[in-house]
Amino acid sequence: MPDKGRVNIQGGLGGRGENKVASPDSPLVSIITVVFNGEKYLEETIRSVIEQDYSNVEYIIVDGGSSDGTFNIIKKNESKISKWASEPDEGISDAMNKGIRMSSGDIIGIIHSDDFYADPTVLKRVADVFSSNPEIKALYGIQDFIDPASGKTLLTWGRNADPSEIKKRMYIPHPTLFVRREVYDEIGLFRLDYKFAMDYEFAIRLTKHTKPYFLDYKIACMRDMGTSGRQYRNAFSESARALAAHGYYSAALFTVLRSIAKQVLIWLGLKRLLYRMWGKNVSPR
Repeated sequence: MPDKGRVNIQGGLGGRGENKVASPDSPLVSIITVVFNGEKYLEETIRSVIEQDYSNVEYIIVDGGSSDGTFNIIKKNESKISKWASEPDEGISDAMNKGIRMSSGDIIGIIHSDDFYADPTVLKRVADVFSSNPEIKALYGIQDFIDPASGKTLLTWGRNADPSEIKKRMYIPHPTLFVRREVYDEIGLFRLDYKFAMDYEFAIRLTKHTKPYFLDYKIACMRDMGTSGRQYRNAFSESARALAAHGYYSAALFTVLRSIAKQVLIWLGLKRLLYRMWGKNVSPR
């Protein structure tokens, strides 16, 4: 059995993320990958991070104690990873929070093991925006939602929006979101009582705190993993709960109705129509 339940904070990449000197022109960017039994795509995710042309990067992987080959992939790439942990956790929110606490970067981004950065220039583009605009606290961009079987793009997600738009939908693709460390200090980490819509609940708090800057560039790609109807229902249920908790009661009711309509379309086998309708609301204008 592999030696799980370990945390490695010594750093790889010849010390990448360790002994780095952050500067206004070259902020340290911490990238966190959360994974559980994700051996199928993890290596592609890792490559998309370590092949970035921006050098001041701290890469952290948090594994929830996988039982497949995930741990072996982490060990194989250990020299390219700054810090990693492999131990049981309380779910995605807990794992992301663990990664944030392990990080030391000025800017923090999260890319999950089913996702990958669109090209090697992404982190430099992100860092340049933050360096040139100290008033910007959060940044997001464009994401392709792709079919893992065919590789075709099902939906392009991400547009410039007013923060009030968050009451209607999650307009911020989470794999494209980068925030300054101070944001987590000011509004808190991800809530453990959200298991499916933790990114949406965080985005509601974020948009109350600041207007995230929209970078009009494709930052990441996410795979449609065929989430089950039950998970869709749970995600919509938690989204409605988050809206109500923040005082958006009518938006919460609308979310419940939208969830029912979505389930009907899925049941009727009209997933393509669902993506077209979704794209009208979230795709770049």
